[in-house]
Amino acid sequence: MRVSRRELLRLGLIGAGGLTLGGAVGGLLEACGGSHPDVLTAGSVNGLLKARKDAGDGTKLVVPSLAGEDYVAGVDNYLGFYLAKPNGDRLFGADTRVWLAQTSDADAKVTPVGPKAAPWFGYANPEPGPTVTKGLNGLQVTFDRVGVWTMVVETTSAPRQVATTLVQVKDRTKAETLLPGDKAIPSDTPTVDNARGVSPICTRKPPCDMHQITLRQAIASGKPTAFVIATPAYCASRNCGPSVDELLTVESDLKGKANFVHAEVYLNDQAQTLQQQIPSPTFAEWKVQTEPWLFVIDRNGVIASRFEGGFTAGQVRTALTPLVG
Repeated sequence: MRVSRRELLRLGLIGAGGLTLGGAVGGLLEACGGSHPDVLTAGSVNGLLKARKDAGDGTKLVVPSLAGEDYVAGVDNYLGFYLAKPNGDRLFGADTRVWLAQTSDADAKVTPVGPKAAPWFGYANPEPGPTVTKGLNGLQVTFDRVGVWTMVVETTSAPRQVATTLVQVKDRTKAETLLPGDKAIPSDTPTVDNARGVSPICTRKPPCDMHQITLRQAIASGKPTAFVIATPAYCASRNCGPSVDELLTVESDLKGKANFVHAEVYLNDQAQTLQQQIPSPTFAEWKVQTEPWLFVIDRNGVIASRFEGGFTAGQVRTALTPLVG
């Protein structure tokens, strides 16, 4: 079964295959009661939701929103996500746990696997303001088969809140971009000395300093490299600017031990709308479809890990530090 990104988002908002459980509305599960045992397994998604509802201790609702979309069977995937309140404001600071079931039918006789910890990762330098992104939740997942999976998310502190969304998992031959274990593309990314037609080479204000060498030069240096594709000024997900800032925080700690390279998503800033924007050569060469992306590359030019949709300084440091050696 293959569904479009638009349809997947729609299905995720109405629940996994259409939730039939009482109290579930629009993919949101209202936790209540607390008089039943704290059951962590069930024979179906709806069975698990009922068990979590019965064991719950809150009444507020949350919506999980996946940070990325390029999830591949048989490899280690970074599954980052954001929680939002019903009014759309993001929920910050809540640790969560996750169950996954290889089905889009909430009544299918498939036992969800979990719970797996999906902690909150806060930004090292969050921007002020109640609605500005402060971090995200995430975990590493290896899906054992392709198809549409249901993800159940539950906050772990009172009042516990539960919700569902869907995850499209594809075969690795259909992966949109490079995977861990693949050789990184030695792109001639724009630098302060040679913009290669990209203007501006950095839309951050002020521009970041991760344009001193090309990605090709970084890979050839024999040092590990953190390579980010992001557009702080035009990011559709609103996560590019914070992610670039988080990477700069790690750069300040590991500068000289690792390379840090940034490439913009778009060729220039002349278009009037995002729909008219022309992708930058690097964005096109790497065949990414979303932003931001971070690729952590080892000293041999092999991708060690990748992060789609957003990341924090702590996550980057955990991925990059072992490669520095």
